[in-house]
Amino acid sequence: MAHNGELKAEAVTPTEKQIPTSEVATADPSPRDSGSGKNGYVPADPKKAIALSDFFHWHEPGTSKEEKKLIFKLDWFLLSFSCLAYFLKQFYVMRFFIGLFESAAWPGLMYVLGCWYRKSEMARRSGLFVVSGVLGQMFSGYLQAALFTGMEGKGGMPAWRWLFIFDFILCIPVVIYGIVCYPDTPHTTTAFWLTEWERQRARERIEEEGRMPVGKMDWSVIKRIFGSWQVYAFTLAYCFWSLTCGNYVMQYFSLYLKSTGAYTIPEINNIPTSIGAVNFIVMISSGFIADKLGQRGPVCFAVGSLWTFCFAVLSAWTVPHGLRMAAFILTGCYGCFTPLLAGWTNEACGGDQQKRAFILGFMVSVGYAVTIPFQQYQMPSGKAPQFADTKGWPSALAWVIALTLWTGIAIPLMQRRSRRNERARASAEVSEP
Repeated sequence: MAHNGELKAEAVTPTEKQIPTSEVATADPSPRDSGSGKNGYVPADPKKAIALSDFFHWHEPGTSKEEKKLIFKLDWFLLSFSCLAYFLKQFYVMRFFIGLFESAAWPGLMYVLGCWYRKSEMARRSGLFVVSGVLGQMFSGYLQAALFTGMEGKGGMPAWRWLFIFDFILCIPVVIYGIVCYPDTPHTTTAFWLTEWERQRARERIEEEGRMPVGKMDWSVIKRIFGSWQVYAFTLAYCFWSLTCGNYVMQYFSLYLKSTGAYTIPEINNIPTSIGAVNFIVMISSGFIADKLGQRGPVCFAVGSLWTFCFAVLSAWTVPHGLRMAAFILTGCYGCFTPLLAGWTNEACGGDQQKRAFILGFMVSVGYAVTIPFQQYQMPSGKAPQFADTKGWPSALAWVIALTLWTGIAIPLMQRRSRRNERARASAEVSEP
């Protein structure tokens, strides 16, 4: 995963930790040491040439059979529930009802994911979690189109009432699944599907990366949060991302298709889901690449550059219809910033659970707060799809450029500076008599 954040002096990252031969050849046959290295994990040699296939693996090289089983359980119970919950959240009819709780649900799920997975595992899981919401948007469009054409008037009810019924049926088993199987955090879990060794190993996996839970919920939390660089860096990044109005592009695309007068209602509902398809591909691949590179900055810069091109085309507007369509569809790359920023926050805050939880919630809340007035004044639906009077696309383009530079250059520089300061403080402590 990207940069190691504010690690404590004694923490050793997986790519730096070297396993002595004497530890590998241990006589203890317990599951904990039955892998290729200590605790079932041997870090990959960072100097080894990286093949294309190395980017696309679900476990780190050298992960033991026992630890793979643990990760499989986490993926099956924790990640699957998170994805299902976020998938259902995206159904349009449900957004009214979950609006009050979403600000806690999204960062809460991201926080728990960050409690269980290593830095080198987090980006791809965060991507899968967020892409489930993208798939939810796509499925919502297909479901609405199907109900509009096939269920209108059935049972004496309009199609929109059938949508409520379908949503209810889909949600009930997911709620039960979460109540029974959600594991909480490694240090508090009582999940029935984890063995005692797996609970202990789950705690060790996080502690080995210098992310042992530290700090208390007292008045010091104010200084720990607002005296840190992370709260300002990631909140500002999320605000930049929100101000691009990327979440509304699918809606604007639908309005553009409608304005041409060349498409049917089912086509207007279905064609914009191609944005979700692009979102899915970019989100998953960017997560794998960020995990393998151990950096998010280059990935953010690359995706931001593509997004800049798309918004530049939409800002110009007087381009061929095909190019405009391509620009709308390729804006689907916007979604990968959400899991990258959330995973980055989880990593950079280390073991300070209160700071990590607060920042995840705070950056989303502030991002939504600043988006509402901007979207209403700069990109109101009544002026769509061109927004000529409000200069909507050029203003959104400016925010995309700001986001690209901030996440691709500024945050990595701040994190490197923070790591240097941590090392300097550690050295000073060691040298003291």
